[in-house]
Amino acid sequence: MLAACIGHPAWALRAEADDTPAVAEQPPQQISLTDPLPYGLRPLDYLGPGSDDVVRLLGRQLASNEALLRWKPPHGYLESLLEALKVPRESQLLVFSKTALNPALVTPKNPRAIYFNDEVTVGWVPGAEALELTAVDPLKGPLFYTLKQDEGVAPRLIRQERCLACHVGTTTLGVPGLIVRSFVPDDTGKPIAGYSRMTHDSPFSQRFGGWYVTGTHGDVPHSGNLFGVDAAEKFRRDPLAGANRTQLPEPIRGKYLESHSDLVAHLVLQHQAHGFNLITRVGYEARLGRQSNAESLLVRYLLFADEPPLDAPIRGTSGFDEVFSRGGAEAHDGRSLRKLNLKTRLFEYRLSFLIGSRAFGSLPQETRHSVLDQLYRALTSGGNDGPARHLPAGERTAIVEIVRESLPNLPAAWTSRPTPAEDGREALN
Repeated sequence: MLAACIGHPAWALRAEADDTPAVAEQPPQQISLTDPLPYGLRPLDYLGPGSDDVVRLLGRQLASNEALLRWKPPHGYLESLLEALKVPRESQLLVFSKTALNPALVTPKNPRAIYFNDEVTVGWVPGAEALELTAVDPLKGPLFYTLKQDEGVAPRLIRQERCLACHVGTTTLGVPGLIVRSFVPDDTGKPIAGYSRMTHDSPFSQRFGGWYVTGTHGDVPHSGNLFGVDAAEKFRRDPLAGANRTQLPEPIRGKYLESHSDLVAHLVLQHQAHGFNLITRVGYEARLGRQSNAESLLVRYLLFADEPPLDAPIRGTSGFDEVFSRGGAEAHDGRSLRKLNLKTRLFEYRLSFLIGSRAFGSLPQETRHSVLDQLYRALTSGGNDGPARHLPAGERTAIVEIVRESLPNLPAAWTSRPTPAEDGREALN
């Protein structure tokens, strides 16, 4: 979600001169995870040019007429932009809390629509002057853009720095990052109370405040679909007040590309947003010569070590689950880290598909190999300690086999050692 703020933090320390020295090769400085990082310094130079994200690529194609965007009322360039960036319509999520750009426009009757894939989010608000985009650059992390909704002007993607005022902070781990919040708002959409960071570790009951949610989830409550000054009390009296909605409210249903705000899409977005922030933090620390506990936290997160179990099966309404599962690399037998479980947990194989992302693949090689080695040791240790202790042996074996066949450039440990089953340990299901 893009922020309605201007400016950027002082610690960005933008590198203006071409002769700005790179970080010296020396033992990393020990810091805390909450310490800010000077992301304006080389080799990052976040605020400078030279990014390598899909939105910038599309921008160059538009400027050279290699790509075209079509205007179509009432959504302007939205549909054509989603097609160009390969963002599925089924990913549509609707947020009605005033926690991003265009707070004057966003209300429960006029929510912001968010569409996303593994690298891009696109935001559209009915009546807004511009579309909002976030692209995950493999070096710099999330970059922010707008596209003016004007049929009479050639479409151009403009990079924005003002979003950093809110998209760098404790919530994003001190680096430019993605934010998924959960705030129950009043009747106008103004937040009353809630949580500034949602991840796959968050309790289900705390999630989706300020968002519409379509999908079924049994008798497990969540905070979505609720607004108004009495919403918190209503939720206390009846935790299922906003639950198991399979359609959007009638007044807003016809405004948007889809008639859904899919529950499964919500869960995937919450997983990947914080996952990308951890990957960005680890990459920044490695390149800037700092070191906190970010790397070990990333290993735990990639293994879903702290994910609470689902207390009831869940089901979306838009078909996003099928679209999402079809993407990404697979093993020879079709198994994939993108396979969803949706009965007791989000994913069937609890190692995040984010290890196949460009952001993870672009980590400095020593850092990438360090994370992968820690993952391999956790998956093959066979003990009751460590970040994979929640995974049965059969699932560990399957994960190792999938990664070996679907992820390139693995460190030697992954390719030269037997899987847990080959090593004589029992393969449990």
